[in-house]
Amino acid sequence: MSMRKNGFSLIELMIAITISMVGLIAVGNNYTSSRHTYKLQSMQSALTEEGLYALSMMQRVISQAGFRQSPAQEIAADHIAISANGLTLKFEADGTNLIGCNGAVPAAAAAQTLVIKKTSDGKLQCGAIDWIAPAVSGTGNSSEVVDFQVKFGIDTGPTGTIANFGCGVTLGDGTKPRDCIADSYVTALPTGVTADQIMAVKLCLLLRSEASDSSLVKAAAVKNCSGVDVANTQSDHKLYRVFRTTILLKNR
Repeated sequence: MSMRKNGFSLIELMIAITISMVGLIAVGNNYTSSRHTYKLQSMQSALTEEGLYALSMMQRVISQAGFRQSPAQEIAADHIAISANGLTLKFEADGTNLIGCNGAVPAAAAAQTLVIKKTSDGKLQCGAIDWIAPAVSGTGNSSEVVDFQVKFGIDTGPTGTIANFGCGVTLGDGTKPRDCIADSYVTALPTGVTADQIMAVKLCLLLRSEASDSSLVKAAAVKNCSGVDVANTQSDHKLYRVFRTTILLKNR
C-alpha cells in the first residue's frame, strides 16, 4: 500500500514565492509613490503659502507709497523708486492704518522709508524683516527667491483730460496732461518721466523649493521673470512657482 505524503512540491513552492515577491514589489512601489506624492504636495504647499504671504504684504505696503497727512501737500518726488533687486517707497504714517515691514503700525506723522529687495542668499526682505527666508543649510522645507522683478506703470497721456479725472498740474485751459492710467510698464523711468507719473507697480516673484525630490522631472528649463531660462533648473529635482500681481498706487 502506497502512502500519500503531505507538503508542497518544489514547483508549488516556487509559484508561491513568485506571487509573494510580486505582491511585495507592488506594495513597495505604492509606498514609494505615496511618499513622493506627499513630499511634492508639501513642497507645493510651502511655495504657495510663502508666495501668497509675500504678495499680500507687498500689496498692502506698496499701496501706501506717497501717503501724507494733508491731501493738499504735494506728493514727494521720491515716494517710490526702483532699487537694486527691489524697490524703495516712502510715506508718512497715519498712526492707524498704515503699517511697516513687520506689520506693526508706526506712530502718526512719522516719516517711513521701506526697502523691499531680493538678497543674494535667496531671501525676500522688507527692511530687516525676512518675508521669505530659506534655511541656512539650503536643504530645509522653506522656499528660496530665485528672481524678483519690479516694473512701474507710467502715465504718459493723453493731454486734455478733464481736471477732476486727470493727473498732473492743471493746464491753462482747465484740463490736466494725463488721465491717471498706466500706459506702459518699465524697469527704469524714461527721460522726462518723473515718479509722479507712476500709477501702478507690477511685480514678479519666482520661488524655488529648498527641498528636492527625485521623482520631479521637468521637460524644459524654468524661465525667470524676464522669460530667460534659469540655469540647471531642468535637472535639479526642485519645484518652482511664479507669482505675479499689479498694485495700484492710491495716493496721488
